[in-house]
Amino acid sequence: MFPLLVIIVAWPGPAQPAPELSTITVPIRTSLSSISPQIESRVETRFPGKARERGIDIEYDVARDPIRLQMIGAGLHSSTTVRYALQACRGRFPCISCGFGEPRRLADVKLHTRLEWDPSWRLRSTTRLLPVHYAKPCEVTWLDIDITRRFVAPVIEEQLGQAARIIDRNLPALTDVKPQAQQIWSALQMPFELAPRTWLVLVPTEAALSPITGTDQIVTTTLTLRAQTRVVVGEKPVIVPRPLPRLSPVKEPSASSSIRVPFDLELPYEEASRLATRDYAGRTYQVDGKPLTVDSIRLAPAPNGRVLIEAMIDYRGGRLRTYRGLVFLEGTPRFDPATASIVVPDLDYSLDPKRRGLFARIAERAAHLSIRARLRESARFALGTRLAEIRAEVTRALNRELAPNVQLRGRADTIEPQSVTPLAGVINVRVIATGHAEVELRR
Repeated sequence: MFPLLVIIVAWPGPAQPAPELSTITVPIRTSLSSISPQIESRVETRFPGKARERGIDIEYDVARDPIRLQMIGAGLHSSTTVRYALQACRGRFPCISCGFGEPRRLADVKLHTRLEWDPSWRLRSTTRLLPVHYAKPCEVTWLDIDITRRFVAPVIEEQLGQAARIIDRNLPALTDVKPQAQQIWSALQMPFELAPRTWLVLVPTEAALSPITGTDQIVTTTLTLRAQTRVVVGEKPVIVPRPLPRLSPVKEPSASSSIRVPFDLELPYEEASRLATRDYAGRTYQVDGKPLTVDSIRLAPAPNGRVLIEAMIDYRGGRLRTYRGLVFLEGTPRFDPATASIVVPDLDYSLDPKRRGLFARIAERAAHLSIRARLRESARFALGTRLAEIRAEVTRALNRELAPNVQLRGRADTIEPQSVTPLAGVINVRVIATGHAEVELRR
């Protein structure tokens, strides 16, 4: 297998291909379990009280169960059950009570928290108390007073409103992903050595967070980074660090991450000539039952994006059809994905004018076609081994520690040929290594 050199993919520059754009995803998970103890320690679990109105003395005793936090989809839901008792007394009239000396009355209390990211990487939360459901409120029918809603409801709303404020104060700190994003953003920009004097450079250009989702007390989001990728040969590139940008508008989580790494491979004409001669010279083909031997093959650039193939042949067609000498052919190289090879399928004669007449006499059209077909077989240069090496190099680059507790994971799955371009000194083959990449945050 011939050696192929990875050459610089210069960027920017008018004659160079644009850098590829990749997507790197960072799943982020955090727990809200630490909020519950703060709520429980700051919100009373029992709040008795007395009041007087319209000559009526009111006594109440309210207690709540622990507050349960649960992520359901994109919202945080908090709930508790309140158990209360009420007694209303007026002068010499018998007191009216509920919940004293009998099972306490119940109220279902729910809070809903809306979560959203702001451009400064902070999570904004807005918690509101939903209408409280009183299964069987206490009423004083002879005064037309719903004493539950008149005296108990304000107490419940005040205490559970405190829980809402605690949630809104503490959620942003618990879900502060900016330090992690900054660490990943900076680490990605460090050049990584694929091979001696060959560097993979990632330049992140955009960052976005998906909407918050979760289950139970686990909150999840996905940080999506867009990065330009290039490969540089030579000394380690000097990178001017880009600062972490403000968050882009919130995006839905990426269906899949993708990485695209461009490589330009160059096959010098001298090397192509040597290998073609090695693999095909000395072979004898049959042309109309007569032997055709290819002695040597030389490649050179030709106008209009074509290559010139100069073949020394020995054709023993008999009498005037015998010819030993050079044959010149031109064609446009392309990549054949089925065989992972450079091929020149459209070879046409372009003969030395001094010898054109002689060749025309000895090789009529049928011989021309047969000879051209045999030389097309000789104009094939396999790249499979080098493409496999590229895939392995990229996979290695996508599996490394970016920083303490920050692991880049990925794989190059395919090699996509983009173009084959004959240049002055080389045949240039541009390929894209495609795969996926994500960042794992370790706790």
